Amino acid sequence: MGTVATSYLSKTLSASNRKTWTFSTWLKNTGYIADQQTLFANSYSADSANFGFVALDSTNRLHAQMYVGNAQKLNQVTRRTLDDATSWYHIVFRCDTTQATASNRFRIYINGVEETAMDTDVMCDQNQDLSLNMNVEHRIGNQAGLNRNFYGLLGHTHFADGQSYAPSTFGETDSTTGEWKAKLSPTVTYGTNGFFLKYENASNFGADSSGESNDMATSGTFRQDTDTPSNNFAVLDRNQVYEAGVSGGNRIDHSGTATLGTSGISQCANATLMVKNGKWYWEVKLGGDNTTADRVSINIYKNGTFASKNWRTGTLYGKKTSANGCQAITYQPQTSTPNLVDDNGGGTVNYGVQASQNDIIMCALDLSNATTGKLWFGINGTWFNAPSTSNAGDPSAGTNAGISFAKGDEFWGFSVGASVNNAGNANTYMYVNFGRGCFGTTAVASANADGAGIGAFEYATEGFYAVCSKNIKTYG
Repeated sequence: MGTVATSYLSKTLSASNRKTWTFSTWLKNTGYIADQQTLFANSYSADSANFGFVALDSTNRLHAQMYVGNAQKLNQVTRRTLDDATSWYHIVFRCDTTQATASNRFRIYINGVEETAMDTDVMCDQNQDLSLNMNVEHRIGNQAGLNRNFYGLLGHTHFADGQSYAPSTFGETDSTTGEWKAKLSPTVTYGTNGFFLKYENASNFGADSSGESNDMATSGTFRQDTDTPSNNFAVLDRNQVYEAGVSGGNRIDHSGTATLGTSGISQCANATLMVKNGKWYWEVKLGGDNTTADRVSINIYKNGTFASKNWRTGTLYGKKTSANGCQAITYQPQTSTPNLVDDNGGGTVNYGVQASQNDIIMCALDLSNATTGKLWFGINGTWFNAPSTSNAGDPSAGTNAGISFAKGDEFWGFSVGASVNNAGNANTYMYVNFGRGCFGTTAVASANADGAGIGAFEYATEGFYAVCSKNIKTYG
């Protein structure tokens, strides 16, 4: 699995079939950007007469546009949006301008289903040569000249030159779950310029597995990711980022692993997955020094009557009132005497030692007991003593937790809060690793797997589990 942000893959293609081709990829739309996110495009310059792209537009609709000889020949924008930051989507752009029926000349599919409702519907003429597959540079994840990048995750990317393939070539419905899934070894004729990018070679993300030897050059820094369509990891949800109760979803970055605190503003970001049972481990890296007493926080929150309002907190995450949201437990690591707060009756206790920029906070949540949950925190490989004791926390033994609390018969979610004060930082990140093995663009150094052998963490997980779909299905 490869990630694409300001990095991209590129190759100058030979002049080939501009009437018939197929582009297929899996993607996870984790970022937020008020601009087009390019999936596949040819080079563009200010005086370019011929350019084309397939992309996500600024409102998360699929968009394909082609110009030839300075004239627009195709412009298709789906009505459906890809808003779910939790999900992997399978996308197919299918081109065959030789078709007599206009609607069959260019088709767009999401998870095996053709999109027929379009917000923009400019169809090309029959037998029109479009602008992709020309003898110019083409890029995955960027359009040359426009600096429009893709900020999410990509997997199993195909380009078939000279073939118009239905999505059933690349995917199929799982007979057990009913979900659309990838065919890992599809039967495809790739043609002169075709390629199949698996992103499985960490030292060469542009390696072509089609048999056509159409390797692509890499530009920028790439990182192999554990998040795949078959095992979906929690990310920070760009649809659940809030500042003082107001949506601020443009503060999710680094393919969902970071939330950005902006000067003078406090905000909180929820993760995409929740759990009900089991033992869960995650890590948070602090991107800046911040001594504000209560607005840099690592939180768990309980789904409940007021869950949708749990960000409206002022200075405390998850106050359990009709105005301010559901129950939450909050750890504030960057105060001089860090606080662990349970606003549902547990009160506030001092816990641990003050954390600074680049420190990694270890987090362990035990929901395996029928009625009682436990929560531990630590720093840089050492678990904190239980509050007001010299007894070291030990999640693997289930002892000396930071807090024990009433679990309830509901789901618990994960979140982080960030703000900037007068510590001299204009902006600061909080990075979260739910098992994807990175903090932003930086891979963890130690790559410790969880109790199921899944994921990658900086520190040992004490037998607890990464927050991902496989583990939740088994343990959560």
